[in-house]
Amino acid sequence: MSETFSVLAVCTGNICRSPAMERLLAQIFRDEPNIEVNSAGTYAHDGEDMQEAMKQRLADYGADTEDFTAQQVTPSVIDRAHIILTATREHVADMAAEVPAARPRMFTLPEFARLLQSTDAAELDAAGDGKTAAETLAALVPQLNQARRRVGAATREDDVVDPYMLPESVFDTSFRQIRQPVELLARTLGVSH
Repeated sequence: MSETFSVLAVCTGNICRSPAMERLLAQIFRDEPNIEVNSAGTYAHDGEDMQEAMKQRLADYGADTEDFTAQQVTPSVIDRAHIILTATREHVADMAAEVPAARPRMFTLPEFARLLQSTDAAELDAAGDGKTAAETLAALVPQLNQARRRVGAATREDDVVDPYMLPESVFDTSFRQIRQPVELLARTLGVSH
């Protein structure tokens, strides 16, 4: 795979959840030159930095928090992404309404992790056998879309809580709901986090 594999993280404002997803994913893929990670919002606070409470959690985790600017998701951004990981099912529905062809590449982040866990180890090995992380991800997207048909569509448990303007404890919950699937993905791909 010579082309860069594009991962897009999406939430509503692009100032809490999707920046955390972007920066944690970028951290696990930092040694993977063929993977790029970006984020956007369905109703972005265009031009703003991420929320301080989320920035602090990322910094405590060791992830980069510098030079972040919120941006609006657009059909062209959706088209360019090889996989789109969202905070909620609503984000998937909103983007799929605009770009229906991208629906098979869209998952909430917890749903993606749940599908990854439901996939047979032999299938995962075949997807990653002798491949780069980018090639493995590219093989996993259609595989997990198929698995979704087998094990069921996303439910409320597959949504990441929105901590915007809420207490620190909600930021803790939201960050955990993002961190755990990213760590599972790192372990599955055999990359460090």
